[in-house]
Amino acid sequence: MTAELALAMPAITLVLAITLGSFSLQIERMKLVDAAATAARSLARGEEQMQAQNLLGEMLGSNSGHKFQISTRENFVCVKISKTYAMAGLGDSMFDLAEAQCARKMGL
Repeated sequence: MTAELALAMPAITLVLAITLGSFSLQIERMKLVDAAATAARSLARGEEQMQAQNLLGEMLGSNSGHKFQISTRENFVCVKISKTYAMAGLGDSMFDLAEAQCARKMGL
């Protein structure tokens, strides 16, 4: 192994770790998108809030620590889900991910 390669290895490892960590955050964000849309649709169909929370627990895990907010705008039901994630290797750095999805209420 040459000295140049030995000097470059830590930088390459750091770039690879940051890239994989950002992919991981994007995957978690897409889970939030799917869960928020599913919960908004269930509430728009007229299901109870507890049923929507149980559905989120099934999709995201019951101990995932996500925050769940419901809001209504005219004939739309909106669900916002947020969670704080820590990326391995960055110490106490936290990333706040949040996603809001809306669905049109059904019925009269």
